[in-house]
Amino acid sequence: MNRFSTYIIFLLMLAAGGTLLVSCDNWDLLPNKKTKRSCGEPKGTLRADIQQLKVNFSIGEASGTIDQVKWSFGNGSTTVTTGTTATHTYAQPGTYNVQATLTNACKTEITLITSVTVSNAVLPTVTLQPIADISKTTAKATMAITSNGNATITAYGICYSSSNKVPALNQSDCKTAPITGTGDINKDFPTSVTGLSPNTTYYIRSYAVNQAGPGYSSPVLTFTTGQDPSVTTLGSSNVASTTATVGLVVNTPGTPSAVEYGICYSLNSTPDLNNGSKHIVTSPPVGTNVSVPLTDLTPNKTYYYRAYAKLPSGEIIYSTTILSFTTPLDTVTNDLIASVSFTDGSMKDITVYKNDANPAGTPTFTTDRRDRPNSAILLDGVEDYFFMNDNASLNNLDEFSISLWIKANPINNVNDRIQIFNKSKWATSENEMYSALIKKSESGSNNYIFMADIKQNSNCQPGKGWQPSTFSGKLTPGAWTHLVYVYSKNTLSIYYNNSPLAQSDPLPASSMDKCPGGELKFGAQLREYPNYFSGAMDDIRIYKRALRPDEVKSLFEQ
Repeated sequence: MNRFSTYIIFLLMLAAGGTLLVSCDNWDLLPNKKTKRSCGEPKGTLRADIQQLKVNFSIGEASGTIDQVKWSFGNGSTTVTTGTTATHTYAQPGTYNVQATLTNACKTEITLITSVTVSNAVLPTVTLQPIADISKTTAKATMAITSNGNATITAYGICYSSSNKVPALNQSDCKTAPITGTGDINKDFPTSVTGLSPNTTYYIRSYAVNQAGPGYSSPVLTFTTGQDPSVTTLGSSNVASTTATVGLVVNTPGTPSAVEYGICYSLNSTPDLNNGSKHIVTSPPVGTNVSVPLTDLTPNKTYYYRAYAKLPSGEIIYSTTILSFTTPLDTVTNDLIASVSFTDGSMKDITVYKNDANPAGTPTFTTDRRDRPNSAILLDGVEDYFFMNDNASLNNLDEFSISLWIKANPINNVNDRIQIFNKSKWATSENEMYSALIKKSESGSNNYIFMADIKQNSNCQPGKGWQPSTFSGKLTPGAWTHLVYVYSKNTLSIYYNNSPLAQSDPLPASSMDKCPGGELKFGAQLREYPNYFSGAMDDIRIYKRALRPDEVKSLFEQ
């Protein structure tokens, strides 16, 4: 082959080799050899991790050959990376359409598209005040939203749990109390949390939700719901015809504490405050047996009673136990011709003789010895007294007994006297029959003279025939004292709190003068010498016979 032919062949081979190198991009030129690249179609998904205005983009599930990614962030900003991630921070909140174009050296490309919504929202902040108005099943929670977190509040309220110490939304062991409204900033939003269990501790916090998620108050608060008070009824003792002593124990005062304790009692076998009476016990100590006197009972009746506690709401909680007792017959009713108890301001005589008490002056009523209001008569020592009109039952007496309770104010001077009773005409002192008074003794500050007088052999002449009987004794001003005056034939006795002071020397005659016409006054003698009584009197009883010592004792214990 000549040189020209050889040259032509070389040029043809060079041209063919050059075409292969230029037209095939998928070859890698190495120093010592040429290799063919794999150039698969690029694939993947466009992912976005949004952090407020900052977004971290990435190509997930990437496959094929990806030599370059062109990013378009939807706000006019672009960038090119050889890797599969890019980060972009937006200047303004909003929704942006983002594109990522994947290419390789073989000029194969694919464009991925997604939409992102960015904002500068952060979690809202809220507060929660201490829980108030806690009852057995409800409580009041007051929250406030202090920041909306740069976004619209879409929900807010209270979340709470009795088992989860960090209550949160969308938890099975937590409950919510949503609040409706616009959610103004720094405004108190009180809400009632209901459906709670008594005597249970709850964990509670407030929440508000915006685009960024829920924000909670801190720290988590706790509160314990209320429980009913517990009271126990105790047995009875000292049961008399009109009185008895029962008892109660306050086991727990409850939460909130009861505002009243006591005993309710009734002839009904299921006593309550609607069908019976009550005796209030003031501030009974917890866990201590407390005696409760019942005083307005009826003889020969069975009473049922139980302890109770009253809640601030007015609800009554009763003891689960109901007990009973039966009062005996009143053994001191025979030959009773007058009985005025002054209970509830009544001055009526309950006997058939109708010896009602009539006021003179302006007497009022006060608490009696059993602490019942308006159940004893109060005399001012200036013009007050009361009287029973003249009546044959008060005149035709061969014997008599007068029982009464007094609470006298101090007698300051030895010359002062306080009249207990006197039967005569107020204006003229005529028709005198019997009388009693107390005066201060000259022998000591707490010594007193108790005087009782009976008219004998007077032919009913005023000022004649008085047979005085004088007894010395103690008297405590301001304290209730039981006095019983007993006249029988030629003797006169006075009992002081169930103890006989003494008995008079035999009287000149064995009968009392019967001088009808004078009223029986209590707390005053006669107009010229009134000797007004200052203090309270209660439970007047008059008998047409002499009481025995055991009957005096029974009256004292009633």
